[in-house]
Amino acid sequence: MEESSKETRPPQAGEAQDEPLRPDDEMELWKTEVKEAKAQAERNLDLAKRIQADFDNYKKRAQKDREEQIRSANDKLLYELLGFLDDLDRALAAKATPEEFRRGVESIHTNLLSMLQSKGLVESPCETFDPALHEALCVGEGEEGKVLEVFQKGYCLGPRVIRYAKVKVGKSEQRGESDG
Repeated sequence: MEESSKETRPPQAGEAQDEPLRPDDEMELWKTEVKEAKAQAERNLDLAKRIQADFDNYKKRAQKDREEQIRSANDKLLYELLGFLDDLDRALAAKATPEEFRRGVESIHTNLLSMLQSKGLVESPCETFDPALHEALCVGEGEEGKVLEVFQKGYCLGPRVIRYAKVKVGKSEQRGESDG
């Protein structure tokens, strides 16, 4: 039974293998182990704080990069649009007949539409009402679900709707007997 009270760990330097630890030596050993564990915990905490700070800095840099990309894209688009503004200024300043003025504005419209299409802008189709592409402003008598009138064109950029088309939608006036 005496052997069960002995320490079962391997002996440390300067200890005899068969001798039990003295209470003072055991206490010092535990204090040393606690001190080492605290030091390791502090190192781990410091490392975790540095990793968190690095991650926060990364998120801020990534956000700044995204904002800069957006600004750059906006700058490029605005630069291209300024050419159309210049064309409109010239058209307004020109001494032209109404027919020449109309042809000039149509040319500017065609060029602007071409530039927007080159950026991926597509006009939304408006034959049949689709709530994913259209905003129904009113309903009129006509074929059920058919777009009767387009008040404002809609546009998509890839899969995203940039502007919903504002439309008048047909609704059949025929009601069944159960509708009363």
